[in-house]
Amino acid sequence: MKGTILLNYNENTHQVEEEEKTRFLREILTYCFEGIPQVADQIAEIWNTDGPLPAAQKVKLRNILATYDIQVIDDLDGHLKVYLKDELMAEWFKCIYKLKKDLQVTDPRKRIFLEMEVNYWSVFEEQAETEQETE
Repeated sequence: MKGTILLNYNENTHQVEEEEKTRFLREILTYCFEGIPQVADQIAEIWNTDGPLPAAQKVKLRNILATYDIQVIDDLDGHLKVYLKDELMAEWFKCIYKLKKDLQVTDPRKRIFLEMEVNYWSVFEEQAETEQETE
């Protein structure tokens, strides 16, 4: 699935990208543990903010993921993969940025903006699309 996020020219793109990637991972884990309420509650307790997790919370999350054989691989270059028992189940691709100019804006400082193109995939999206097609 692809999406576009509009950003101010002076926006901290790395921070916005990390927030979106974190939101994506959180959604994937929510789907994974949907049928196991106690684990879903633990993850919700660990991940009580949209920002990056503190080190202690990361350790707790890694322990939960290891218990259920889920691996999250972040190559630190903007690419994230989530595996369940060695099978790829979700992927976040590196974002693409485009510099844009809107000449209709009267304030010249606000004419230039960034377009952040996000691209991601998960087995849950494929399942939802298949279910829609069969209805």
